[in-house]
Amino acid sequence: MKLLLALSVILVTFCVLTECKPSKADAESKTIKDHLETAGTAIKDFGTKVGEKTKDFFKDLHNSEPMTKTRNWFSETFKKIKEKVSSSD
Repeated sequence: MKLLLALSVILVTFCVLTECKPSKADAESKTIKDHLETAGTAIKDFGTKVGEKTKDFFKDLHNSEPMTKTRNWFSETFKKIKEKVSSSD
């Protein structure tokens, strides 16, 4: 318990001593409007990147060998069933 308390005090002291003070340029440019615009742009870029990666993933999945074989198998099986039903009429 004493060790935990000592570590907590040291951590708090370290945080207080190393407090970062923003430069004048940072202080002037960081308004709420700027934060919202930056956040909006970041969210839009993130959404675009995720969308592109998802699209590429599904395109690769669609063109993969196992998926192509599966589609071909279903097509052939459907044709065989269709032919059997047509010939039995």
